[in-house]
Amino acid sequence: MAAYNIGRFTFETEEEYARGMSDVNKIDKITHKVDINDPDTALRLYWLMRSGKLTFQSKIGKKFFLDIADRVAKSAGERKLSSIENKKTNNSNEKSAAAPKKGERGAETANDRGRMILGGVCFIAAIACFVWYFWSDFTNYRGDKANDYLKMLKENPDQAVEMVDNDTFFLEDAPELAADGDAPHYEGAAPPVLAEYQAILAEHGDFAGWITIEGTKVDYPVMLTPADKDFYLRRNVNGEQDINGTLFMDARTNLVERSTNIIIYGHNMKSGAMFGDLKRYLDEDYWQAHKQIVFDTIYEKGTYEIFAVCLAEVQYQDSKEFRYYDFIQADSEEEFNDYLDHIIQLSVFTGTELPAYGDELLTLSTCNSFAEDGRLFLVAKKCRDAE
Repeated sequence: MAAYNIGRFTFETEEEYARGMSDVNKIDKITHKVDINDPDTALRLYWLMRSGKLTFQSKIGKKFFLDIADRVAKSAGERKLSSIENKKTNNSNEKSAAAPKKGERGAETANDRGRMILGGVCFIAAIACFVWYFWSDFTNYRGDKANDYLKMLKENPDQAVEMVDNDTFFLEDAPELAADGDAPHYEGAAPPVLAEYQAILAEHGDFAGWITIEGTKVDYPVMLTPADKDFYLRRNVNGEQDINGTLFMDARTNLVERSTNIIIYGHNMKSGAMFGDLKRYLDEDYWQAHKQIVFDTIYEKGTYEIFAVCLAEVQYQDSKEFRYYDFIQADSEEEFNDYLDHIIQLSVFTGTELPAYGDELLTLSTCNSFAEDGRLFLVAKKCRDAE
């Protein structure tokens, strides 16, 4: 049987050869339209291929994908290595300044063997740490870029399919890169999606809203996965592994018939990412200065005011203790008031303007080390003049 060759790639059938040539042409157009050596462009290409919006049909396309992934990883690695080298240089300068005198070197020589063994152990540990920090840095970078892209879509929904300025390749030659059709069509009583969120929702079906708290790092998309409540616990908005995770709503939330209380979960990151800044609300002055939350669902805009800063512990499954994270819907005024009484008991600070039955609530929940399974949560009510 005759073989078909494209460079160093061999194909057994004419059909496989045709798919390979199709990939070659597509790759050629991409590399002539955009700079794949640019870290941001390479990362965007990587997302498009991982999400299936840019597809290939042969092993040539697979090799191109692996090349782009390698460029993305190398870019993140160089950034981390540069940081490590700077630290090593500083440490070296410090050691040179404190170098031992000639008469002191004899005593140090006797300890060389022990130091070599210890050095070997430290070297292995350093390699393990480097791998961990490299991966952590890469996933952080990738997650930040994913959030930045959604922020761009939110602010400029018409640029949903653009990778770089004045780029037309993805519209003219690769329609699979475009958003999935027009704005989603909803059956029944579901309201229309806000115009600024239609482009995001077209690319990310789990997207449910956006939350911003001025003066903090909180400015993120919020996801909702009713069938898998913890899906975004350790994943970014593209579903890729990320220690920061993504902000997500309680899986029981109903956005169409607006649940009484929308609960949003997020990690308490030391960097301040996600809900890392919420611990600052344990300072009363900070709480007073950052009371307002801007939170939109995909259907409606909203401004909320925090009326309670609370601490609680996660309860055992068979415990009959109050669980703030189980309050989603109030079917009666009595049920609402009972919830409010418990919130006041758990609060560190409480405002003077408490909600009443019929108000819509928003709860932000994160971990806190005050107890083994401690939680810090803020409860806010929707401002009626914003409706």
